[in-house]
Amino acid sequence: MAYLNKNTKRKWYLMVIKIISIIIISILIFGGGVLSFFTIAEYRPKDIETVNALNNPNNKVNLNVEYNALTFNIGYGALGVYEDFVMDGGKHGVPKSIEVVNWYLNGIEDILINNPSDIYFLQEVDINSRRSFKINEREQIANKLGNDYSNSFAYNYKAKFVPFPFSFTQYMGRVESGITSYLKFKTDESYRHQFPGSFSWPVRTVNLKRGMLVNYLPIEGSDKYLVVINIHLSAYDSGKLRDNEMNYLKNFLEEEASKGNYVLAGGDFNQTFPQIANSVVEDNQNKWFNPIQIKEDYLPSGYSFHVDPTVWTSRLLNQPYNPSDTENTYHFIIDGFLASNNIEIIEVKGLDLGFVYSDHNPVNLRFKLI
Repeated sequence: MAYLNKNTKRKWYLMVIKIISIIIISILIFGGGVLSFFTIAEYRPKDIETVNALNNPNNKVNLNVEYNALTFNIGYGALGVYEDFVMDGGKHGVPKSIEVVNWYLNGIEDILINNPSDIYFLQEVDINSRRSFKINEREQIANKLGNDYSNSFAYNYKAKFVPFPFSFTQYMGRVESGITSYLKFKTDESYRHQFPGSFSWPVRTVNLKRGMLVNYLPIEGSDKYLVVINIHLSAYDSGKLRDNEMNYLKNFLEEEASKGNYVLAGGDFNQTFPQIANSVVEDNQNKWFNPIQIKEDYLPSGYSFHVDPTVWTSRLLNQPYNPSDTENTYHFIIDGFLASNNIEIIEVKGLDLGFVYSDHNPVNLRFKLI
């Protein structure tokens, strides 16, 4: 009887080992299949890609004429006043409903219409993403602005499926998003420039692949171009990616200066600017997002930054926006412009709109080519 008990125990032991082995092997096969899918489906942009300018007008830029430009990170129509975001210390990855996104987008469109500009630099524009309920925001905004504007788009984020945040309801899923420039002027050439560097595998397979969007606008009576650059640099990074991006941008600026072109860049730098006081930066230190300060000697000769130091351009998404909660509300100035010195800057003005429709405020620029 004791022998039978020992034999039975041995059989049960072998059965448990077999079941555990099957479970482990199944997990490994499933995990390997998932990683293979993400790797095969990974977005791999070329270093430089030609971009189509849709609805390209014939108007040329003129010298000594005043124009307006506006830069605005629209937060893919899903990061307005009622939102938080998991990467900023919040809990969510997607908004509650398509109605919420439509409300934010309608407000964003009204901001654009109420601040008419010749050039709009928009960042975080979704065209087919779960987090914005698959609304083609590029197309919707183009329709709102009307036929006076062309639009060019460059991906910053393209993934078949993003499992983060790890939640049955809050995961981002499919993401197709990028930067869009809306222009009243003719574009001769338009390119997406991939920034060097990337996250490590396998994180990079479902992460952002940042680039810059460059449009070459012919100038009436000149053989030079107005080169407009739409920028959205890395945020959640130890510094290596940002350094690579900034070095690439600097080399590009030097190259265009050597051609004698006029250069205007606008966007979300995810860094604060040299002219912002250190005390402002220190007062908004937190454990989630701390934009570094761009060094005063970063720009090549003949260029300068243009920002409004009196208006916050971004807020932390650790909670729905509540400016009265001064202990847990953090603000930054990370959106603005840079320009070559053959462009006269007449005024730069941040628009304090209370972060109602986006986690960013727009910044307006008045300028002319001289």
